[in-house]
Amino acid sequence: MCYNGGMNNSAGLSSLSKLRLAAALILFGSTARAASLDYAIVNDHADLLYACGERASFTVTVKEKGGAVPTAGVVSARLDNFGPHEVASATWDLAVTNVFTLSGALAEPGFLRLTLRAKDTADKVWSVGYAPEKICKGSPSPADFDSFWTEAREKVAREVPLDPQLVRVPERCTDQFDFYRLSVATYGRRVHGLLTVPKKGGRHPVDFGINAAGFGGWTNDLRGRSDAVCVQMSVYPFEMDWNWEKKGLRQSLFEPFQAEMKKTYGTECWQAGIVQGCETYFYYPVILAIDRVVDWLAEQPYVEPQRFRYQGTSQGGGLGIMLVGLNRHFACAAFYVPAITDTLGHLKGRQSGWPRITESYGTAEEKAAVLKHAPYFDAANFMSRIACPVRVAVGFADTTCPPCAVYAAYNELKVEDKAIRHGFGMGHGCFGRFYDELGAWTRGF
Repeated sequence: MCYNGGMNNSAGLSSLSKLRLAAALILFGSTARAASLDYAIVNDHADLLYACGERASFTVTVKEKGGAVPTAGVVSARLDNFGPHEVASATWDLAVTNVFTLSGALAEPGFLRLTLRAKDTADKVWSVGYAPEKICKGSPSPADFDSFWTEAREKVAREVPLDPQLVRVPERCTDQFDFYRLSVATYGRRVHGLLTVPKKGGRHPVDFGINAAGFGGWTNDLRGRSDAVCVQMSVYPFEMDWNWEKKGLRQSLFEPFQAEMKKTYGTECWQAGIVQGCETYFYYPVILAIDRVVDWLAEQPYVEPQRFRYQGTSQGGGLGIMLVGLNRHFACAAFYVPAITDTLGHLKGRQSGWPRITESYGTAEEKAAVLKHAPYFDAANFMSRIACPVRVAVGFADTTCPPCAVYAAYNELKVEDKAIRHGFGMGHGCFGRFYDELGAWTRGF
């Protein structure tokens, strides 16, 4: 541990005494309420990238909300490998100093994560990369990966008529485009989405996306364009809507659906069915259905079939990797903090990508089944099958879709036209500038 900063002698206590007092306050509780804190973190490498074995120093400055220097409180810090391996830890008394440094290193490719914790303040996460371009995924692709998905696509086409249904939504139509609800059939259910079609004639490129796992309008709505067909697909067995909260749809639709998943499979939908087999996993019929939507759209007279452009965030990023890996209609793709990457990353001693399929099950039998089935749904295994230009945004402080998992997938890309954008301090909320930059990039195709 490195400890920087002078001692406040006016309190009449030594630095060691104050640290002991701080520990006692943590153990027995303090009657004084600590102020909410802000953290500023600076590393000795501006690009936050290090060679394996090189020590990285994290210098932290702590202030109260509003900018005042705190005179009381305790901050604890931990460095780890985005997993269970602790590299260093320390505790600081803010009555002694509000500036301190902690340092550590990783011996192998990965991300060194700093977590700061204090009373009445949300945890702060920050990380730096160690040769991230050399991070390997947690498990190899199954030997029959390609044949499995080829046969799955052929099987669903034989067994389930697509039955595309379009319902025009007059109140969402404009003078530039028509707005539709879209649904198609898949195994045991329908998959839903939204579609806009420009009113001017001719063929148009397609801006395609799949929703993130949340329920905000930003991922469950669709803004049409006059110069492109726009599609946003959902994974849930009920219609998408742009106003979930106002209509109470979380309570009336999603929560009963999740309750049924838990009753049937003992877990939430995102992990449901994987123990029983690949074909019972929640995402299996979803992926196949959305893949067929792309093929169906490519046959429409208003679509340029080789100008599909993909953008997706989190769940939509991970499923987008799968979709673009399966389907050759895409001209480009941008994946923002993608989920479902490196599903067996925990085998390398680090955090797997959301939804942490294996970690969600407890018994040895369940884990063995997931170890067998999960690689067929690892976006990292689809990434190497992508044939179009790709851009990725990764959050260095993302604890939901950790940077080690995202990089494990990105490193599987075989295309020459690829790039990854580093979000320093970015958690699972992607920076707006990445959406602006990469959105403009996709529309250039």
